[in-house]
Amino acid sequence: MRALVLNGAIGLDSTLTRCEAYVVRALEARGAHVDVRRMQEIPVAWCQGCFECWTHTPGICKVDDAGRSIAEAFANSDVLVCLTPITFGGYSSELKKALDRSLGVLLPFFSRIDGEVHHAPRYPRHLAIGVVATMEHPEAEAETTLRTLVTRNAINFSAAVHAVAVLHGPSDETRESATCTALIDSLTTSPPPTGHGHIDDVDRLLPAFPCAGDIAVPPRRALLLVGSAKPRGISTSETLGHELLARLAARGIATTTRWVQHDAHSAHGLAALTTVVRSHDLLVVATPLYIDTLPSLVIRSLEAIAADRRSLATAPPLTVAMIVNCGFPEARHCSVASASGALFARVTGARWAGALQLGGGGTVGGRPLREAGSVVRHLPDALDKACAMLAEGRAIPPDSMAAFRQPLMPTALYMAVGDAGWLWTAAHEGVLTKLWSRPFTETS
Repeated sequence: MRALVLNGAIGLDSTLTRCEAYVVRALEARGAHVDVRRMQEIPVAWCQGCFECWTHTPGICKVDDAGRSIAEAFANSDVLVCLTPITFGGYSSELKKALDRSLGVLLPFFSRIDGEVHHAPRYPRHLAIGVVATMEHPEAEAETTLRTLVTRNAINFSAAVHAVAVLHGPSDETRESATCTALIDSLTTSPPPTGHGHIDDVDRLLPAFPCAGDIAVPPRRALLLVGSAKPRGISTSETLGHELLARLAARGIATTTRWVQHDAHSAHGLAALTTVVRSHDLLVVATPLYIDTLPSLVIRSLEAIAADRRSLATAPPLTVAMIVNCGFPEARHCSVASASGALFARVTGARWAGALQLGGGGTVGGRPLREAGSVVRHLPDALDKACAMLAEGRAIPPDSMAAFRQPLMPTALYMAVGDAGWLWTAAHEGVLTKLWSRPFTETS
């Protein structure tokens, strides 16, 4: 049995350091070969969202760094254990940078699970996924959001079993050891516990995050934070964000745009970002979905903004809204990321104005909506209504959210077009016969 342990601690985290030792000890007691990666000690480039691990070098990220070796360990492991502080109901940015680079262990082709679209597995191995998470104080909604995220990861990675252990309150080494040992027991029991449950039941567990009441004054300055790592001008996130920003500007609101790929990979960039946030009273985060939640660079940006606001004696008023898009036809894949946005707003003392969730984001493909065809004809009106409310200091209206969640085309058609697109691109790159290859098991 091979096990990969990813420690996503941020700074000095004695609890996760101890938990790492407990997890390793429990795995080794079951005869496992354990590979430990402490992510804050490992330089790993962020996922660029280019999909070249599918269409150019199938199964392998084009960036040859530690992220590639982590993906290889992932592909060859029977057990994956992640250690992380709960961050806005999800993973830390340090842990997420490793998970984002694991996309190549999946195939680009679509398959249905419980009627919902996911990617097919590249490798036949059905690993067990466990998460040990810490939080300072109990918070049921953040914990439930994390559990929903882990379940979605387990579904997408075709995990045979998954488990989550959450530790909070004062340090208690006896409790920590027992909790970690019980988690490993649940992951290595033979036969494993039965699957993840029906997807509809999983989604019903996700907490509802109502928008704040209409008590804020209209914003004067709006900041768009583009969460895509793609080059400027070609991402759906940037397109949708600028569509909203243009409407706000037309109503007399000053607007600014920042890109996480520019700011979030250096302390200097994060400092510049937090300074800009202080001078704006509306923050719109437009982001793609990476591995079922926010990309690592977005999480890192929000971590920095939250730390900065906590450092202030009185944080200036701020309203937060999101636009989240994914490559699956169903917009509900974006629900965990939206919940993380709401939890970020709560942690920072900001008002939550809601999220627009879009499935089939690749249909927009970075083009202005007027050029994206009739399938998105309902989106401009939804943005108009959302902008009207945000410009008045109010939340995004429910009908705008519902319009964004509408499927852009029938699911079967979307799957067929998407799969054909991957085949065409791979053929164009001369790698069609390698599209289903398993490079890590073939070389290990």
